Amino acid sequence: MDPLNTRPTWLAALLPLLAVWQYGDRSIVRGELYRMALSADAAAQSADALQRIARMLNRDGNPVEMHCKELRAIALAALAGFERVPPCAPVAMLMEHNGSLH
Repeated sequence: MDPLNTRPTWLAALLPLLAVWQYGDRSIVRGELYRMALSADAAAQSADALQRIARMLNRDGNPVEMHCKELRAIALAALAGFERVPPCAPVAMLMEHNGSLH
């Protein structure tokens, strides 16, 4: 059986992060918030790229027919921001090494 590869949503991570902030190691929370901010910035840049692709018009105001290479280049440039986001949250790394948050 394959293990699930899941990442918590911001909403699901909020209460555990607040608990760790209040009762645990605040550096873990700062690290996770930094990772989440990088992810949000990359997502916003990707959304901008998708909007640019969707709104591209030629000189006559008709939708532009783009080639696969052009679309791929725009998508890869937008996705490059996600490369800065660490693959694993600090809380998940801590739990993986220690088995729990304690």
